[in-house]
Amino acid sequence: MKQNHKKIKIYSEAFCSLVTNFQEFQTTKIMLNDFVVLIKKDSTISAFLQSKSIDKSQKVGIFKNALNDVVNNDLLDIIIVMVENDDINLLSDINKNFLSLAKAKLNVAYVEVIASFDMADDSKNNLLQELKTATKKEIDLNFSVDKSLIGGLKIKVDDMLFDSSLKTKLENAKLKLIGV
Repeated sequence: MKQNHKKIKIYSEAFCSLVTNFQEFQTTKIMLNDFVVLIKKDSTISAFLQSKSIDKSQKVGIFKNALNDVVNNDLLDIIIVMVENDDINLLSDINKNFLSLAKAKLNVAYVEVIASFDMADDSKNNLLQELKTATKKEIDLNFSVDKSLIGGLKIKVDDMLFDSSLKTKLENAKLKLIGV
């Protein structure tokens, strides 16, 4: 288990060394996340990667042919090393650690905005600029709609939640009225 932690650290640091700006971070994050999802969802790919009957050089060749034009060469090189060392099963944990390292390196905050309605692009951009100013960080934004909020927003910046939704305000008012 301790060996896995070392490998996770080494690979995630290697991925982190590839990102020098926010755009590279976004691209690498998306690619790694896509790989994690693909491996988890597609049992054929998962079985292929874990198969002991398929030679590692064949796996590497297939990966190179399939991904050569799609993935950054440096990123592909790290993934190839993972395949060669039978470490691809660590990708989910490597991705989590990479995100943490890269966010610290590039001064990035993860922000999740949940609104009761789909905001116009201008409003999203204004909110993004306000969040950048308030946090003094680049913003890795995830926006979603939850109609049950009735009105307002829930904004989660890293681990802090700001909830101005009407649903929460009504629930709080109800609790005050019943004396809880």
